Amino acid sequence: MIRWRQLRDDKGIVELVRTQLVPISPWQHPRDSRLHSQITRRIRRGATLVVSQSRRNSPIGFLHMEFRNKTLFIDLLAVDSRHQSKQWGTALMIIAENYGRFKGCNTSHVFVDEDNYRALRFYHRIGYNTLQAIPSLKVVQLAKSLSL
Repeated sequence: MIRWRQLRDDKGIVELVRTQLVPISPWQHPRDSRLHSQITRRIRRGATLVVSQSRRNSPIGFLHMEFRNKTLFIDLLAVDSRHQSKQWGTALMIIAENYGRFKGCNTSHVFVDEDNYRALRFYHRIGYNTLQAIPSLKVVQLAKSLSL
């Protein structure tokens, strides 16, 4: 099931960041309590969707998004490796894009680590186009129109 984040999900979200995102990131990340503090502070902005087996189960995936003017920013997206290739990422993106439209957004943007080829393929497959590579930040910026 996909639902909105609850406070009790934060520990599971941080664990998904630690196990699924940090290992593939080109940047150094803080450990343990500092990582928990940074991620929980970050997800308090915007909105977060969670994939879990029930309302009470820990997250097996999540998507955090923010809104700036008429742009939806996909900030973080992770699905536990044991649950990948089951369309959870696509489902999260569809809900996020629809919510962005509801909030008045006409475009969606995401920044992907330049060496994260799997994520780049994923976003291209669901309709995102490369806007620019930013070598100094080691990221690629992608965008998609949300206009119907």
